[in-house]
Amino acid sequence: MEIEELKGTIGEARDLVEDYIKPEIRMIEEPGTGISVPFVLVGNRDPQPIPSRHFDDYRLTPMRRTGTAALTSLDSLIAHAIRFKDEDSAIFANDDRKAPALTVVLDYHRIGALSDPRFGQHRAQFAFPLSDEWQAWLDHDGQKNAMTMVDFAEFIEEHVIDVLHLIPEEDELSEDLQKFINAGGGEALIATPQRLVELSRGLQVNESSAIREVRHLSSGEAQISFTSEHTDATGQPLRIPSLFLIAIPVFRNGPLYRIAARLRYRKTPAGVVFWYDLWRTDRVFDHAFKEACQRTEVETELPLFFGKPE
Repeated sequence: MEIEELKGTIGEARDLVEDYIKPEIRMIEEPGTGISVPFVLVGNRDPQPIPSRHFDDYRLTPMRRTGTAALTSLDSLIAHAIRFKDEDSAIFANDDRKAPALTVVLDYHRIGALSDPRFGQHRAQFAFPLSDEWQAWLDHDGQKNAMTMVDFAEFIEEHVIDVLHLIPEEDELSEDLQKFINAGGGEALIATPQRLVELSRGLQVNESSAIREVRHLSSGEAQISFTSEHTDATGQPLRIPSLFLIAIPVFRNGPLYRIAARLRYRKTPAGVVFWYDLWRTDRVFDHAFKEACQRTEVETELPLFFGKPE
């Protein structure tokens, strides 16, 4: 085959392939709505739609609002919602104690089963940050976090501002908290901040044990009892308050909530160890989150649902 003839054959084949794979832009119309969208047709392959985002740089305004604003305060979330809401916006509250959050869907679906749906892509979100005080007290809560006298003293002195000095004539306690205090011995056994610091700085515990045997002469039965008594440095019975109260915010910059704590100690070969048991922090958390939700619902005048938006 001549060179010229070969070149001609290759050229024809090339032109045929180029004509076959040459992209062609067309418009396709959706039957239901009549909306026309551009697509690219290449050979006998399926049509490839052209995403609308490729035209965004040429628009004078966006087609619709999209995106999620991440707010760092509840006040800002409320202000943002009021700025962009309409009659169909909605709030969703995630009450997971490990990740509490509020999400406002500003373009939520229209009300009614037969109403027009919307994209739900314009949102605002606020993830509740736990306060430093809340995290510090919970991190040291429970017997598993028992502290030596030195460690306990350092912790109490650092957080003594959170400890309440209860004044029965002036301070009003919730009904549940009052019942708990009464069951623990009453307000007289509540430690003041000063008393708690005194205990943490120095406490000598002397332990005396005794075994007693009681035998009934008529039946020959015997009972053995073991008693243990703690006394202070002067030999007097040791009196340690059984409770103390703290007032801390659950969420950063939030209101203060009163929490009762059982004060515990134990004498060990290495010395006295202290710990405390916070009472029903789950209920305190739920109450704080519910109050924040109610405030958001009232101030934005939007419906609130517990859960996550679809």
